[in-house]
Amino acid sequence: MVKIDLGIKGKKVIVTAASKGIGFATAKRFLEEGAKVIISSHDENNLKKAYEKLKEIGEVYYIVTDLTRPNEVENLIKNGYNILGGLDVLVYVTGSPKPGNIFELSNDDWINAFYLLLMSAVVAVREAGKLMRENGRIILSTSMTLKEPISNLDLSNVVRLSLAGLIKVASKELGERGILVNGIMPGWTLTDRVDQLVKDRARRENRKEEEVIREIVKEVPLKRMAKPEEVANVILFLASDLASYVNGVLIPVDGGLIKATL
Repeated sequence: MVKIDLGIKGKKVIVTAASKGIGFATAKRFLEEGAKVIISSHDENNLKKAYEKLKEIGEVYYIVTDLTRPNEVENLIKNGYNILGGLDVLVYVTGSPKPGNIFELSNDDWINAFYLLLMSAVVAVREAGKLMRENGRIILSTSMTLKEPISNLDLSNVVRLSLAGLIKVASKELGERGILVNGIMPGWTLTDRVDQLVKDRARRENRKEEEVIREIVKEVPLKRMAKPEEVANVILFLASDLASYVNGVLIPVDGGLIKATL
């Protein structure tokens, strides 16, 4: 098999929420391509476990970071820059807020979701944009809820939508300096979080988990969920030399689930 040089080797990369799921898979793929990577998570125990696995692949460091605290996000970018000796790529990934509909969720739930999903992204993009040079890449992992709301995930449905505006604004302002800003919209992906949602739904509806999964993916043309690595590969493409004229876009990685044409 011919191996394509993506231009990732030697790149200095920060990946948030990288102890599990899409973030972990993304950090792993960057390391496999020869990048130097900093991973972050609010859970130090899980972060250390991820670090122990990833250090066998390449040069990796970790910084404990709570994305709901703007000062910690600032410190992640600044300290990460210093540790790596520069910053070429920021991959912003975050966990999901609690499930629930608008009538069940409290004011604190909405405020926490704002800090987790939006404010953290604003701070991360701003601080990374200050430090990056030409050919820098910022990639935000959002959700298919930007295109099509999912029942009982109202915090994600509402708050994440603002990230589309952030990507457009930042791609224009940073694009003038040769820094590309893009986003992806993952669909149903086999992460611990999705496993939790499936278990919760199966319990509430008194059904088997296998039945819930089959119902979830029945509208997906590929009839399955994504593996985290499949999402990570799209992120890697956006960070690569192959995507040198891709800026300000949101790419669905959903197996064709989103029905909207635009």
